[in-house]
Amino acid sequence: MKPKKTLSIYILLVGIMGLSIVGGILAFQIFSASTKTQLTSEQIEIIKPLDGTIDEAVIKNLDQRTLVTEADINGLVMVPPVTPSPTAPLLATESAPINTPL
Repeated sequence: MKPKKTLSIYILLVGIMGLSIVGGILAFQIFSASTKTQLTSEQIEIIKPLDGTIDEAVIKNLDQRTLVTEADINGLVMVPPVTPSPTAPLLATESAPINTPL
């Protein structure tokens, strides 16, 4: 005669298998979240670290620029913009005479 297996062994086996499946899914989720990035390629390009060097051409360009002081800005005369009126006569550029009433 074979010994009779009890129900508690099956429950223990299903419980261990269930826990191992849940543990495997949880481990995969943690691994997946730690290795993936949510940054786009444009964002990665923007936030790349600076190398700390300055090009000599940029420094020479800064030396050659003109310095505008506040006195120069205050000395500027602002001319109001001229907007043509739709009823204003246009300048005559043709050789035809202009008739004016007397």
